[in-house]
Amino acid sequence: QMTAFLLSLFLSALGAANFYVEQNIIGGLQLAIFVFIPILIFGVWLPYVSILLKEGNNLDGSIQDKLGLWPLIISYVVWIVVVIMWWVADIVTFAENLRESGDGCPLRHNL
Repeated sequence: QMTAFLLSLFLSALGAANFYVEQNIIGGLQLAIFVFIPILIFGVWLPYVSILLKEGNNLDGSIQDKLGLWPLIISYVVWIVVVIMWWVADIVTFAENLRESGDGCPLRHNL
């Protein structure tokens, strides 16, 4: 349990603690959210941001000019909130020994 708790404390965003206790689906979801969502956000908003930066000198009051970088900022804030909430939930779950290992056995209590 101590190893799982420490992994959740320091590497929870990468799903390390869940991989350690053989909860591979949950660990995979955490890893995907931590790695691929920022890439997706960056890939979706990068063309929009580059257009804004290229046309920054020709501001005509359009809706794109008024929005600016706010969609990108909001997307990253939502992603950060989700990662932090899952991190806190993992810390509590492993500290209280509420998670079983992948074979259904409880974790050995040594915390």
